Amino acid sequence: MLTRETANLRGWLLLVMLTSSLAIAVLLSLSKITLDHGSVRPTATSLGILILTAIICAKRGFTRWSLVMEILSIGVVLSVIGLIASYLATSLSLPLADELLVAADQALGFNGAAFIRWVDSHPWLAWLLMQSYASFAFQLVLLPLVLVLCGQAARAYGLVLSYALVCFAACLISIWFPAVAANVTYGIDGTTLQAINPQFGFAFLEQFHAVRDETRFLFSLDNAQGILTFPSVHTATAVICAVSMLTIPWLRYPMVVLNIGMAVSTLTHGGHYLVDVIAGAILAVAALWLARRLAGISAPIMQQQSRVQPADQVT
Repeated sequence: MLTRETANLRGWLLLVMLTSSLAIAVLLSLSKITLDHGSVRPTATSLGILILTAIICAKRGFTRWSLVMEILSIGVVLSVIGLIASYLATSLSLPLADELLVAADQALGFNGAAFIRWVDSHPWLAWLLMQSYASFAFQLVLLPLVLVLCGQAARAYGLVLSYALVCFAACLISIWFPAVAANVTYGIDGTTLQAINPQFGFAFLEQFHAVRDETRFLFSLDNAQGILTFPSVHTATAVICAVSMLTIPWLRYPMVVLNIGMAVSTLTHGGHYLVDVIAGAILAVAALWLARRLAGISAPIMQQQSRVQPADQVT
């Protein structure tokens, strides 16, 4: 049987997925964004395979692998919904907040341009930060798997739920704080960087401006980018992943180090301001706290189904 905490988190995660899917469908119909259904088909196919595998594993008694497939399926759906939500938020085209964010950094005594140039002068550090930054997607896929297989399904569901809460909260906040990114504000040309890979800090700009400026915008998963600046979802994810792995002794310190690197890399490789990083960390703490509270509250739907499904006992 699932523990109460796992069943509660599972129910809340399914509720978030269902309600957010409905909300995004309604908002898309009211917005200037049109969904390119063709670009979604490969993801839908992968999702179908995951769901089918989860069902087969459950029927054959491979409970933990069934939970892994289920969590990955929910994660895929929420990631796509969160990405669309970020475009919807940005499409409202409120005035850019870069000047405000730069002023906040200056008030904190942080010189972002100087920090980028300093890291760029240290190739080994730039390379390490790049690996940390690029670990974002891999961690979101692999860590829930590791947690379930280590008998900690509740923490796996909590990780994905916290990530979902962060994504949707960040989208709402970003409506009032759209920003083109620190690199652009500082006047740093990506072609002048010697060691820092400029891909993530500049590649999203075309999509960012297009969804703001075009009267009709076609959203395609083939071209989609992370276009939120404030708060930093990368930083929030780093905090969530690091905290979620604290109960796995052999991964505890490596994951803390890796995710400290991810948070720092948002300043150099992600085009973020320091205030973005701080806001992302605060958002992560709030999401983790809320997920912890929800773990002890009866989930509003699918609770009974969760209790009768065969599953590993999680402590």
